[in-house]
Amino acid sequence: MTYIAFVCCNFGMLCFRLLNLLTWRIGCLLLCGFSALIGTFPFVATFDELPVTRREQVLQSWATSRIPQFRKAFKALQGLIMSVVLTAVDDKHANPVWPGMGYPGPMPVEPSKVNPKTVEAHKALQAGLVPLGRAHEQGKSPAQLRDIAAAKGLQVQDALRPSGPELEEEAGAGLVVKCDAVVVGSGAGAGPCTALLAAAGLRVVVLEKGTFTPNHELTLTEGDALCSMYEQDAMMCTEDGNIFIWAGATVGGGTRVNWCVSFRTPEHVRREWSEEYGLPMFTSDRYTRAMDAVCKRLGVSEEYKHGKQAQTMMDGLQAIGLKVANMPRNCLSHDCGHCCFGCPTGDKQDMTTTFLADAARDGAKIVTGIYADKIITSPTTSTTAVNGQVTDAYTNGHSASKANSEQIPSNHPGHAGHAAPSRAQQAGGVVGYLGTGKDRVKCVFKAPIVVSSAGSINSPALLLRSGIMVNGNVGKNLRLHPAATTPAIFSEQEHGRINMWQGPMMTAYSPDAPDWEGGGYGPMVSTPPVHPGLFASGVPWQGGEAFKASLEHYSNTALACTYVRDRGSGRVTIDKQGKPRLHYTISPFDQKSMWKGLDIDIRAMAAAGAERVNNGGCGPNDTLHLSGNPAEDGPRLEKFLTRFHAAGYNPYQRAHLSMHQMGTCRMGASPHCSVADSEGQCWDVAGLYIADASCFPTASGVNPMITTESIAYTVGEGIAAKYQHLAGKRRQPVDIKYDV
Repeated sequence: MTYIAFVCCNFGMLCFRLLNLLTWRIGCLLLCGFSALIGTFPFVATFDELPVTRREQVLQSWATSRIPQFRKAFKALQGLIMSVVLTAVDDKHANPVWPGMGYPGPMPVEPSKVNPKTVEAHKALQAGLVPLGRAHEQGKSPAQLRDIAAAKGLQVQDALRPSGPELEEEAGAGLVVKCDAVVVGSGAGAGPCTALLAAAGLRVVVLEKGTFTPNHELTLTEGDALCSMYEQDAMMCTEDGNIFIWAGATVGGGTRVNWCVSFRTPEHVRREWSEEYGLPMFTSDRYTRAMDAVCKRLGVSEEYKHGKQAQTMMDGLQAIGLKVANMPRNCLSHDCGHCCFGCPTGDKQDMTTTFLADAARDGAKIVTGIYADKIITSPTTSTTAVNGQVTDAYTNGHSASKANSEQIPSNHPGHAGHAAPSRAQQAGGVVGYLGTGKDRVKCVFKAPIVVSSAGSINSPALLLRSGIMVNGNVGKNLRLHPAATTPAIFSEQEHGRINMWQGPMMTAYSPDAPDWEGGGYGPMVSTPPVHPGLFASGVPWQGGEAFKASLEHYSNTALACTYVRDRGSGRVTIDKQGKPRLHYTISPFDQKSMWKGLDIDIRAMAAAGAERVNNGGCGPNDTLHLSGNPAEDGPRLEKFLTRFHAAGYNPYQRAHLSMHQMGTCRMGASPHCSVADSEGQCWDVAGLYIADASCFPTASGVNPMITTESIAYTVGEGIAAKYQHLAGKRRQPVDIKYDV
């Protein structure tokens, strides 16, 4: 699975072609130069015929080459080979390399040890799941799929009276479902929004392309998790191949696999979005209440004991005179370092244990294994919308009367007396598909409300496939929080084992580094929990023996990480197949910010007592050797950093990763520079809302989960108030239970 995903992406194709060329003598000569020459006929060798030492010299020359394409080729090979070798497991979930690294492998949890509250939450969640994707894989016919959907409580059109002329989009559909709201995605944005809409009495259907795995069934192996819970098997990258992209692709989205960090939106970011982007909502009491409600539901706290790696980082930061602080986290136990593969105990309060479970209790349905292809739109007319609000034609005869609008705050865009911008198009639902190729089944979900919560990669792709451009703003403003790491090796005799995979994940940071009191566009420094596959894919390669030594020191290596609040931006486009493509280059400003963070990382690791610190590069001068004698190490450190800064940034010299994608359908005060208004509604399409990190005006500078959920909370509140009339006589709205 991992290999297939890799060769299907643009970076993987480079790697595939490279390996193919190396099997040809002429290709080996072109790529390896004089190193490919041998003394006997035919005088040019293929790569596998070269001696090991010469092959290593070639790879090392690529890793440190002045030609970017060679560095890119090396990164492709290392990423592919190491991710396969270090994540492959046998039938006992073991890997032969792990013992030499001191890595014990996964430790699954017995069902009896899963948090009882999570067990109950997942029972409610599973009652709301409609696994049509799995049913289609099992060969179920469209008629059987309709029966399954109806049995799960979906209002299948075949079981209802035909209503009005058939939509063009319904032609050839194997399943047509009617509901009040369709939410695309099931992650941080979908959870709160879905819960609030369901609590308000609306019939809500969530569409998720991934699947759900209960906690006690998680294997916790890196390879299994990456292939089943991450976008493109965690092999997605930017078009230039410089930054790998990790994004959740499972029920619960990124909240299911993230590292628990739960920062509120920083005050300087709230002010920036309010004052510079014309969005006063972000400095309002309403937004503060939303953050309060979200943090309360997720059990966010800062009370925990640091793991060895985080404590080492804290000691180093304090030694160089920087403040340190605990990261707020949404985990009740804080003991496990495997939550990036799903939480085995259920103590992490992700969407599956909180908001999605709440939504399922209130009647929401979550269809899994379905690909949302496009949003159904139609021209807005006087009988279908007034100021962007849906009326009779889309609400089964229940109009948004003045009586209904009186329940909406007078300053809300949905109030009858509030002038909202007219929109040329009206949302009418979502077209999705089960499976691929000629056997795929078309499914239509008809609803006057569509919420795109598919994330900053897939939300713009969905809109673009639907022909929704909003003055060319859809897909622009991509922010990635690009990250780089600094591995530091410590003496096991003096410091004991670091075991970066153990203990609470990513807990310590310095509030001084990000420049929050200044412009707020600085680096965030911390320590991530990295397992063998990711570690081996990104650790600097300085020859076979040196790389082997790096793996042997894995258990006593601390990995400092820097990610930057990027001021520069990129763009998401779609290819001919409608798949998202990420175009992004780290800007000069952000390069300097990253270098500042790596400087801090290196100083902190040296001050904490490391024997060796690498700046992330593969060259012979990229590793600092320390003796433990301050008189010697001080000048040596300064010389090392001077050389590091003088060399500057060059692409493909070190591994970069993005785990936070933001901004591609951003909110704003005008359709000239944004995709959605302050209520999350698309400027061009009435009834279409954006509720995920794609609506961020800029990068948040911290883990975006709480900000995403808080924005989605306010969007959900607004939709629930605006469309109360949709509940009609079918069901009385229930109390929304997240107020604090």
